Amino acid sequence: MAAPSSLPSHIGKYVVEAELGRGASGVVYRGVDAFKGRKVAIKQLHAHLLRQPDEAERYRKLMRNEVMLTARLRHPNIVRLLDADGQADLPYLVLEYVEGRPLSAYTAPDTLLPVAQVLDIAYKCCNALDHAQREGLVHRDIKPANVLLSAEGEIKLTDFGAALAVRSDATQLAGLVGSPSYMSPEQVQEQELTHHSDMFSLAVVVYELLTGRRPFDGETDFSTLYRIGNDAPTPPRLLRSELPEHLDAVLLCALAKRPQDRFDTWADFADALLTAQHALPAPRAQDSEAQRFALLRALPFFTDFHDVALWELMRLGRWRWAPKGKVILFEGQPGDSFYVLVQGRVAVTREGWHLSTLGPGVTLGEMTYLQPEQNIRSATATAETDVLVLKVRNPSLREASADLQSRFDKAFIKVLVSRLAATSKQLGSWELSSPEE
Repeated sequence: MAAPSSLPSHIGKYVVEAELGRGASGVVYRGVDAFKGRKVAIKQLHAHLLRQPDEAERYRKLMRNEVMLTARLRHPNIVRLLDADGQADLPYLVLEYVEGRPLSAYTAPDTLLPVAQVLDIAYKCCNALDHAQREGLVHRDIKPANVLLSAEGEIKLTDFGAALAVRSDATQLAGLVGSPSYMSPEQVQEQELTHHSDMFSLAVVVYELLTGRRPFDGETDFSTLYRIGNDAPTPPRLLRSELPEHLDAVLLCALAKRPQDRFDTWADFADALLTAQHALPAPRAQDSEAQRFALLRALPFFTDFHDVALWELMRLGRWRWAPKGKVILFEGQPGDSFYVLVQGRVAVTREGWHLSTLGPGVTLGEMTYLQPEQNIRSATATAETDVLVLKVRNPSLREASADLQSRFDKAFIKVLVSRLAATSKQLGSWELSSPEE
């Protein structure tokens, strides 16, 4: 936020209080409408864009276009245009002020919102974009930074500055418009756009809000754009196992490469999201994410895992309670997952012989991850008490961030070294206790 001394005192009749953010075309301030006693957001063009007459006229036309397009929209989930002055020395728009944060604040693994809340946000965005479509608009820049979450939990879609009016000849931005990570394949190819382009972009946003990952990000913008047009996204349940099964199909449909393979209408997309939301289990008090995070943080196995890595793990894994006597791993059976023992004790046996009893902080079945070509369980693990485990599918960890994979590799090595040392000690004690021949 800008220092007070660098702020204009007034823009038009509005008192400027603070800078909220700035981009390539302008600055957004928080202001006060003294006549009506309400806070507003003021979007003002950069002065340097107006120095050349030709460029100045172009940017003024674009702002007038944004005013004309945004003025059409009257929806509870779209930020409302309140005022504008395109003839001012520095043209500006005045918009409804939303006390809250953009969704970009909730895209890291340690800041993700509850699944039900994300699906509710997506449902409301569908309704807002359906309204925009009915007014002949394609937003073209759907991304987390352009969706605001208010302090009361409501959402507001903003920034129609790059919008395309499909039923207008008004001056509009041409060429490749939007943010690379959220572009649809038809945007990348500069083809004709419909509401299906915004649908693809919204699906990318929902995917990121649910998993902490964007589905097509590459090392450069060019590689990202290539992946958007050519690569299939990882199913989101591989990255966050608690997601309802139906949701994979919903998001992968909305992320289809061809517009005609996506949902026909916004209502269809919204209904599919609602069905997925209804499939979510009712939350229980003991299932608090904060409590479970604290349980993981307390385990020595995770000493070298920073908080962001632990939050990512919590999205990947699936929590399971197993009652006393329950077999968790079966000797001789194939497996594609491993378990972190969080609470309770587990007995490990092989061919009926008791090998050890393990307590919280150990992993079970990790050899199927470390040696994927040998996925047969070598021992049986049975709950000696009621136990809480975190089950992690091997494919999910292989799709996780490089940082999380690296930390697990190092932790597994420590476990294997520790087990080898314990085995050597045990063998040594047997040799010492054996009678001489």
